[in-house]
Amino acid sequence: MSQNPTVVHSDRREAFYDSLVKEFGPKYGSPEPLALQVGLELILTCDMMHQIVTRDFANYGLSKSTYNILMLLHHGPDCGMQLHQLGDLLLVSRANITGLMDHLEQKGLVTRTVDVVDRRARYARITPLACSLLERIAPAHNENVDRLLQELTGAEKELLLTLLRKTRESMARRCENDASRSSLKVETDKD
Repeated sequence: MSQNPTVVHSDRREAFYDSLVKEFGPKYGSPEPLALQVGLELILTCDMMHQIVTRDFANYGLSKSTYNILMLLHHGPDCGMQLHQLGDLLLVSRANITGLMDHLEQKGLVTRTVDVVDRRARYARITPLACSLLERIAPAHNENVDRLLQELTGAEKELLLTLLRKTRESMARRCENDASRSSLKVETDKD
């Protein structure tokens, strides 16, 4: 997003943790060391992407979350969005969404209003200033993401998307199963 291309040096953590996984994974009873390596690569890759994007948004006085809020409001309903809807989409707590909205409102990028029918409901709307800012940021952000992934072919990007989605689905099922077992254990403990 900045005019200078973001330079990322090889992540020294990768080699360090990779050797630890290979050496100690079996010691700690990992039935599949390759799964540990995949998990590690996902964490390192997500962390690197997070650092790059965070630094780029900071050039505009935004965070990933505030950028995301502005994009949701920009492409959302004209009447705005309720704060709890934004919080759900961002996966942040009510306290966090309030703090993020305070920051954006102070910058003149959003307004908050109370619903005339249900006074408990609060709506956020994007301002023309924020729309103008997004017109500058969004193309620069998209170009930056393109540059970050330019060494992958189209087919590799499609495969990566498929694998990431499959991984998230697997994780979601695991969380659901763990939650079910947890609730069964609690019910069993009551007996």
